[in-house]
Amino acid sequence: MYKAIILSLVMPLMIVSLLYSQWTFYKSYIEERLSKVQSYVAVLLIFCLYQFFIIEFCRSTIDGLYYQYSMAILSFYLSNYMREKYLGHVMLVLAPLFDNFFLYTINDIPAAAMLNFAWEGALLLIICEIFIRIETLPLIYRCTLEFLIVNQIPPLVYFVLPGKYHAMSATYFTFASIIDVTLGTLLMFAVANVYVNFLTKQYEELRMARYDVSHDGLTNLLNYDSFHSHMNELSQKSSRHQIICILDIDDFKKFNDTYGHLEGNDVLVYFTKRLFAEVKAHFGKLASVYRFGGEEFCVSVHGVTVEDCLEMTDKLAEELRTKDYVTATGDKITVTFSGGIALGCDKKDIKTVLREADKALYYSKRHKKGSVTCAKDLEKKSTDTDMPLSY
Repeated sequence: MYKAIILSLVMPLMIVSLLYSQWTFYKSYIEERLSKVQSYVAVLLIFCLYQFFIIEFCRSTIDGLYYQYSMAILSFYLSNYMREKYLGHVMLVLAPLFDNFFLYTINDIPAAAMLNFAWEGALLLIICEIFIRIETLPLIYRCTLEFLIVNQIPPLVYFVLPGKYHAMSATYFTFASIIDVTLGTLLMFAVANVYVNFLTKQYEELRMARYDVSHDGLTNLLNYDSFHSHMNELSQKSSRHQIICILDIDDFKKFNDTYGHLEGNDVLVYFTKRLFAEVKAHFGKLASVYRFGGEEFCVSVHGVTVEDCLEMTDKLAEELRTKDYVTATGDKITVTFSGGIALGCDKKDIKTVLREADKALYYSKRHKKGSVTCAKDLEKKSTDTDMPLSY
């Protein structure tokens, strides 16, 4: 009776609680303070500690070994949902390796039993990958079936493997224990489903909160705070091959005064959708786009040429010319913009590059609206556009 309670009630609840604490700690604390690699190492160390706890609890209470892969399987599904797929794969491989190594070094199991980790890890990966791809079944059924299969494998193999491969006494695994594990698995999944739903909801809320802090609410571009952080990061290294491109919508105040601020907001959204699309089409992940303030926007891109940026702005201007903005009253407006581009080098810090781009922008606005000026061209001209810039 004691063994049945441990297997069907205590261990399932304990494992789900460990899972919850592991992922809560990872998402709310570790991920925010460490780099990607460091956070992965930290959560894997916690995972190994929990694996050790599960093994020792099981051995000290009922002198057996059950549910040793439940944490890994639950983490695999949860990591896939939270876009941490590789972390889940590592846990699936690490669980049998750590378990067998621990049993070999601490509990003096036969050396041949250490080889179990190879087929156990391969079997875990294969089963998890198969079930994650069976999209005809709801995820809840896929996960339940996988638990029922995997949690029964360790007891069942002791009925077919030679004794030298046993990590535990084969006499301990009975069909009664298999029934207890089945009941415990069902309970574990029911509770895990509640926990996972809560965790994913908590994760989505945290992700949305981070998004709101770093993005502009109107245009969904990265906001000024994100730009400030980006500039601080760039200031720690050479500005070589770093390009700053600042764009400003022409006569936006006049448009606001004529059509109102709500229509002005729609123009900002209209412009930023096309700006973002052009930047991503030309530069992909090399570039980031910020709402610098009001009707002013900034593109920061690394590893391309000034000519590439000019090609992008030309395409954007052409797109705006061919597709006029239509106001609520039916008026067609051609939206134009002015811009300034500056290229960094080893002798310039990023603040200097930013100021040069800003000077080039104001040269465009004062001398030829609807054009984009390169900072290097201003070096050949005598202008009075030296305006202070703080950020």
